[in-house]
Amino acid sequence: MILSASYILAALAIYGAALYLIYRLQLYLTASSMLLGFLLLIHGPAYLAYMLFHGPQSVIYRRIAQSLRFNDIVMSLNLSIALLFAGIIAGIELVDHLAPSYANALQRGVVGWNDQPLAGGSAKSWPLFIVILALCLFMAWVSATEKHIAALVGYLSVAGSEVDKIAYRQQYGGSHVYLYRVVINSIAPMLIVWGALSGWTRRWWPLLAATSFLLALTLLGKLETLSKAPIALFLIQLFLVSYLIFRNSITWRVSLASLLVALIIFYPVIRLAIPESDGLGALRFFYYRAFDISNEALLEFFGAFPERISHTWGANIRTLAMIWGLDYTPAFDLVSRVWRGTGGSTTTAMFIADAWADFSYLGVFGFSIVAGVICRAIDLILLTRGKTILAISVLAATFLGIYNLMISALPTAVLSGGLVIAPLMAIFVSLTLRMAQHSAATRAANVSSPSDA
Repeated sequence: MILSASYILAALAIYGAALYLIYRLQLYLTASSMLLGFLLLIHGPAYLAYMLFHGPQSVIYRRIAQSLRFNDIVMSLNLSIALLFAGIIAGIELVDHLAPSYANALQRGVVGWNDQPLAGGSAKSWPLFIVILALCLFMAWVSATEKHIAALVGYLSVAGSEVDKIAYRQQYGGSHVYLYRVVINSIAPMLIVWGALSGWTRRWWPLLAATSFLLALTLLGKLETLSKAPIALFLIQLFLVSYLIFRNSITWRVSLASLLVALIIFYPVIRLAIPESDGLGALRFFYYRAFDISNEALLEFFGAFPERISHTWGANIRTLAMIWGLDYTPAFDLVSRVWRGTGGSTTTAMFIADAWADFSYLGVFGFSIVAGVICRAIDLILLTRGKTILAISVLAATFLGIYNLMISALPTAVLSGGLVIAPLMAIFVSLTLRMAQHSAATRAANVSSPSDA
């Protein structure tokens, strides 16, 4: 009876979040609507479908189901799903309550988006140009030092089985420079969009040339991971930008077109990864990879904590572990050891999984509030002017940051995933440009004052 009630509670939370998205956020593309939309898509009805129908067919699910307190595990997960959506909504409402004038400006900006021309200012953005050039030099230096082209050529020349390619990718794929990975994943894609749109609207060819170099180096960096997903996600970012240049609204036609775009991008990726799969098999794998495996990973965390392992109380977060003098013990490694018997693989799940591993229900609700606050703050700071080049660039970067929330911990998505780093970079460049323009205007006024007198 209590188990059934927990499912009803989760279903009601999902239903309430869907109503909030439709009637409160009003189906416009913002950081907060993308966050809630992602969660509803992956951990909404698809979560219930996995737990009630698809999960029992999974080996991992059946292994967890053998736990002595499996019903308690499921009830904890259902309650956490309800807390997740409640926390996200509470975070959004908190920001709107603290800054009502910005919330009203955001509403005006997104409602009038479709009828607005693309705005970006009339002055040439020299700070943006300098930042892009600096990133090009840094990325080129890292690529040359780590011999990314040679690693890519070597992967293409592997003549063995898929196992040989996987082994090569594990040994040579991806950069060892943390800052470079952050740039490739979040900052560079945003600056590519910003530089391309700014250069084109102002017909500033040096900026377009620098952006082209940045695009080439970014593609090299994503290819050098020897994984297909980074390129696929980058293409989806570009499709999002193409749509935002003209419109900002979510309709059933837009949703259907987005699904078709995702299938067009990921279908050849799946066929390359699983050559033996036919058309229907590839679609089934797409559903499994996008929905079932995400909810299965979530179940793994809740099955491990605290059934098999005690809550870590901060030891799962590297910074907190250092501050509190604890041994850093990543939860994904612990979960992998529990259900797979090895620490070599990484079980990654959405951000409330790590929050649960650390702080139980308090972590789930608290981290959800923080995620809602972050995304709504991005909206109120950077989208209030409507359809601007800066707004489109930030939304493109935020899309990937929110995607990283679906597969990693909140601190990881905030820093490495770009959820906060990319918007902060945008604010820095924008403020630097305004200061430069103000300084130039002040000097011009001082020069003209004597003659006016």
